[in-house]
Amino acid sequence: MLSYVLATTYSFAQHSTDSTTYYYYKIISPNSSDDLTAGYVYFKNYAAEKRKNKDTVGLVYALRLLAQTEFDLGQIYTSEKSATEAKILVESASPTLQFPADTHIGINNLLGMVYRTTAQAPTAIRIYSEALKKTTSLQDSLILLNNLANAYRDTENYEEAIAILTSVLKTHEQLTDTIETARALDNLGYTQAMAGNPDGLPNMLEALSLRKELDEPSQLFTSYNHLSEYYKNIGDLETARTYAVLGKNAADKVSVGYRKEALATYLGLSKNEDIVAYIKITDSIRKASLQQDIKFASIEYDFSKERERTQHALLDREKERQRKTIFQIIGLSILLLGIALFFVLKYRHRKEKVEEVYRTESRISKKVHDEVANDLYQIMTKIQTSALATDNLLDELDSVYHKTRDISKELSLVDMKGAFGELLNDLLLSYQSEQVNVITKNLAGVDWSVVSKTKKIALFRVLQELMTNMRKHSDATVVVVSSTQVGDKFQIEYVDNGKGGPFTKGNGLRNAENRIHSVNGTIIFDTNQNQGVKVKISV
Repeated sequence: MLSYVLATTYSFAQHSTDSTTYYYYKIISPNSSDDLTAGYVYFKNYAAEKRKNKDTVGLVYALRLLAQTEFDLGQIYTSEKSATEAKILVESASPTLQFPADTHIGINNLLGMVYRTTAQAPTAIRIYSEALKKTTSLQDSLILLNNLANAYRDTENYEEAIAILTSVLKTHEQLTDTIETARALDNLGYTQAMAGNPDGLPNMLEALSLRKELDEPSQLFTSYNHLSEYYKNIGDLETARTYAVLGKNAADKVSVGYRKEALATYLGLSKNEDIVAYIKITDSIRKASLQQDIKFASIEYDFSKERERTQHALLDREKERQRKTIFQIIGLSILLLGIALFFVLKYRHRKEKVEEVYRTESRISKKVHDEVANDLYQIMTKIQTSALATDNLLDELDSVYHKTRDISKELSLVDMKGAFGELLNDLLLSYQSEQVNVITKNLAGVDWSVVSKTKKIALFRVLQELMTNMRKHSDATVVVVSSTQVGDKFQIEYVDNGKGGPFTKGNGLRNAENRIHSVNGTIIFDTNQNQGVKVKISV
């Protein structure tokens, strides 16, 4: 954890008084458990002096050392406050102030360690990643990458962590930096071990060997602690306790914070289940308490720049959300308009086709009447005055004439000017004769004004076809046609007492079906032998 401070020495520290330099090294490289405390007291007074003199650069320097010391002593909440204050001072300072190039990166690096310690690895990853974007030093980048990999390990993203640490290790080996090589090697081995990779243990042991040569208590503690965790995870508690004891001995030479962590590791391996449970609960409560404290610190020492960026981000997101909403509304409107236009055009096309059929029928009717029927009538007149005429020939011509007239009548233009119910009634009663009694019910009792012209014509033609079919084929003596209205639906029911039987749809009845379907209606035929015909029409 001290790696970043060890790797960076402030330019002004080299020119400070002997006392400042002396206590500076007591913090970055302590030789006893009392060194951190002595250094902390000195720089607490140093910070007060710089604050009084409004020396922002000197105050930031002191706050960084205080934050590091507080972190090493286990005062995580206070460390976060000091680092946060330093961050605010740097970001709000005048551009004319010259801070060391690594100041911003160093503060973020320490904050990342704070968030890792309080089980907020995703926040630490964000902090490290932001710092990496601003660093221009290879050494700084390697330290940040090492810590970033550890944060990824905390989130159990072992693959990403191993990839980063492998790259960092290769670089340190090329630089022949034994301290950082051992650090990267130990972190890599510990991460591999957690991921179940067999290379993990050899790498951790090699890192321990390098650290023994360096004889640095804080780094030895880390190696012993990792090895203790490894053997605990594989169930070898005896070996785990051995390394825990070694770690505890190394921690005694560093600081209270190290001793506390070492003791927690050692007691966590106890055979007494109550002690193990107590350690777990205490650690859980500690992390929760630290997280809560840091939340309060964030409120007390508000990140002015962060808040401003957050507000801008929220505003941008809101604008983006509004833009998306507008685009969605426009897209939905275009879609709905497209669908509506499709159905309107489809309906219009269908209506035009139906109307064209009616116009064609009317033309055919007129042509049959004007040309064919009249010519037949004239021929019949001539034959009647001729001596060559015969009764059979006249009867046949008369039959052809009536068929032609019927066709013309069936296809003639329907006059829709009057009341439609009365028009239907007149149509049906025109088929009444001495042999056939036609009964109509409620044809004039429904509101035909709400029915479109095309639907009325379709109903007229279909009923005309049914009546013609009845007169030609059914031998019916009674026909009943009734109408009902249910909401905006109209139903016509045709019933006769003809011979019925197997129902074969000729061209006429198929045309009747097509007419009703063309106006989105339904028509159902129901017939049995000697039980007449029943037809239900709905439009």
